[in-house]
Amino acid sequence: MSTLLIGSKTGIFYFQEKTWKCKTCLESDVLIEVKGFSFCLHKFPLIYHSPVLKKLITESSCEKLSLCTCALHDIPNGASSFEFVAKFCYGEKIELTSSNVVPLLCAAYYLDMTEDYMKGNLISQLEIFLSERILSNWEDTIVALHSCEPILHCAEELDIISACLESLAYKALYGKSYYPHPQQQMQWNGIGYLDEAPPKLAGSGSSLDWWFHDISSLSLHLFKRFIGALDSMGHDPVVISNAVIYYANKYHTKLNSNSTGNWPIDQSMLLEEIVSLLPVQKGITSTKFLFSVLNTSIMLNANVKFIQILEKRIGTQLDESTMEDLFVPNLGYAKEVYDANCIQRIIEQFVKENFNVSEIACNSSNKECLTEADSKLLAALVKLLDGYLLNVADDRNLNIQQFLSLASAIPMGLRHCDDDLYHAINSYIECHPQLSDQQKEQLCQLIDIQSLSEDVCREVVQNEKLPLRVMVKALFFEMRHLKSSLIELESDNRIQMVVGPERENVIESVEGRDLMVRCVQLKKECAELKKEMKRIKKAKNVKKTSITWGSFFVKRFFSGRVIKALLAAPKVGNRIAN
Repeated sequence: MSTLLIGSKTGIFYFQEKTWKCKTCLESDVLIEVKGFSFCLHKFPLIYHSPVLKKLITESSCEKLSLCTCALHDIPNGASSFEFVAKFCYGEKIELTSSNVVPLLCAAYYLDMTEDYMKGNLISQLEIFLSERILSNWEDTIVALHSCEPILHCAEELDIISACLESLAYKALYGKSYYPHPQQQMQWNGIGYLDEAPPKLAGSGSSLDWWFHDISSLSLHLFKRFIGALDSMGHDPVVISNAVIYYANKYHTKLNSNSTGNWPIDQSMLLEEIVSLLPVQKGITSTKFLFSVLNTSIMLNANVKFIQILEKRIGTQLDESTMEDLFVPNLGYAKEVYDANCIQRIIEQFVKENFNVSEIACNSSNKECLTEADSKLLAALVKLLDGYLLNVADDRNLNIQQFLSLASAIPMGLRHCDDDLYHAINSYIECHPQLSDQQKEQLCQLIDIQSLSEDVCREVVQNEKLPLRVMVKALFFEMRHLKSSLIELESDNRIQMVVGPERENVIESVEGRDLMVRCVQLKKECAELKKEMKRIKKAKNVKKTSITWGSFFVKRFFSGRVIKALLAAPKVGNRIAN
């Protein structure tokens, strides 16, 4: 810590019962009261150094009284600073440090102890010490800033805080030991500012965060000013973001269990201030941190507008999220485990910012109008959402409207494959046995059967929990796939009789012909199925019809013939193709 001794005398003052007195043979002729403390002094040393004290003593003097009494309650930092002022006026030795220079400088300005009034006065000596010794040292500047807290308004008016913050910002930018040469400084009030800046520090994030701990000791007001100074100097926004996150984790008990929590303002207010300091560029601040702030804000019942701001910020970079980030807990009186509505809004924001939904909707082949980059972005989003749907599907309190809205956050047709969506919907149906057939229909309408893989499509055909319409539709597409496979096999002339020891090829040839026979059987079954569906529409008794339809479907399609054909078809095709 930097120190400076000014004055030469010692032992002039002594303290007794909240009163400072002088050890001189002359009787005190002025009594100055400062916030509960008294100073028994002499007029001449005070008048000689301060025009303010001169005016105060002159106005308070009375010829009839030998002792002039004055009140000086508004002096910055009260009796502590005036003690140093009094000792300076008497020439007693005082020690200047980084912790007392700012309060003493504010008191000296309050008393107008300028160089114009007396050569070598207090202000000039304090400013030189502050500029040359304090601002050139990182630790001393931090201490000086802390000393500004009780006298914030006065320190602001004198631009002392700005000088300290700029000094710290330059060191954070160019190096801890950096301080401009006197010839590089522009002098103002004895405090130096850079005229020409050196090259910035280069290095990894870990080598640029050496100042995080010290800066995190500042109050929120001063920390905000420091971040503003860094930003104006063009510091790396990633480093700024990391500094803000470090500060938040240190003080916010909900963000970090190891935080001190020693903060006088409301925790939700602290969150709002913290987020306002984060760089606005996409991808600078980690999505994981933004989600943690969102979770905490919901927990603290923060301002609705603030939560909306957070959701929008997360929505701009949702592709950087992980599955675990999406599990925003539902608090309060809600029965659902996770806040699906919140995730829906975030996903919709992401889709809105990254894709032209109206253009895609008008395009007959939705995915063709996407660039390669957009396709990759969309694939990441689909994987994230469908995985989230699968995880929340087993929440028995998640109502169908919430699930439908969440699944519809990505417009239908944008998925390249609906397998994961099917698994999520199937899981939801299994975990909610109370769903009606109509509700199951609503869920299955989200699935594009054509976007299902062969294996999943085959699973749909056999899934008795799904509506019959969906199973039939899957069956039709399975038949279409079989038909196209047969045409392809025939065009490639791969079904042929093989003689000799190639027994396996003979079997494959026979199975290939069997495949054609089974396809004909499927066509007949479908024709009968269509007739039955028409008959059902005309039926008057809905209950009786449903029973007839169910028994028909089971008899026709779960008797084994058709299912076996479907299961065998791809296997045969693959073997023949090989």
